[in-house]
Amino acid sequence: MSPVDIVRAFIDAWNANDMERVVSFLHEDVFYHNVPVEPLRGKAAVARYLQDAGPWDSVDWQLLAIAATGSTVLTERIDAFVVRGQPISLPLMGAFEIEDGKIKAWRDYFDMQMYVRQMPPTAQG
Repeated sequence: MSPVDIVRAFIDAWNANDMERVVSFLHEDVFYHNVPVEPLRGKAAVARYLQDAGPWDSVDWQLLAIAATGSTVLTERIDAFVVRGQPISLPLMGAFEIEDGKIKAWRDYFDMQMYVRQMPPTAQG
């Protein structure tokens, strides 16, 4: 699979809301930076983060544009989720670096305040 094919398959796994398959695309030593959140390193750490961030009622990553140079793939997306019945829609740019058929680096750039404003209230209030 080409780097673009890998990223498209990764997005398909997200859209299937299949976190096991999502994590399977990650390199053991993946660097994940959900800018502006602190970065994470390692497949296990990213898997824990994703598990804690979910579960999502549904996921729809809408790929608007994709471009690649060598093993680096850039995406423009709208990541849409439903969390506890609340729809969230987040435009963002993503960068993926592919090594040995796995995602070795994954960076998403987005507006954190836009995300926070859309989150449903917690059970505490």
